[in-house]
Amino acid sequence: MKHPEKIQVPKLRFLGEQDGVPERELKDRLLKFFQRDQSILRAYLARVAYSDLSALVVALCLRSEFGPDRGVVEKIGKIFASMFGSHEHLDIIFLDGQQEYELAKVCSPFFGNPKRDG
Repeated sequence: MKHPEKIQVPKLRFLGEQDGVPERELKDRLLKFFQRDQSILRAYLARVAYSDLSALVVALCLRSEFGPDRGVVEKIGKIFASMFGSHEHLDIIFLDGQQEYELAKVCSPFFGNPKRDG
């Protein structure tokens, strides 16, 4: 498994939810993990473009109580690699309030922490 790599992205465009049979299986596995990890508030699996010209990618978008967390990223990476192989990758985006507002216009969360959601 590759180690997580942090990148800064100047502009994100959220295009909608990514859904299908493999995605639903991934969401189910992640849901179980998020139910145990209390730091994740909401999780989305979305189609994202990093700039106006970039290709579409699928990203796991997380709203976390404490912001980016390398430990959480590594655990998610292991779950993803166990399903899709280490040759594939999953982008993980830790959302700020404005980004989550924009994403929520086009995509519903597949996980919301019931103890944290108002």
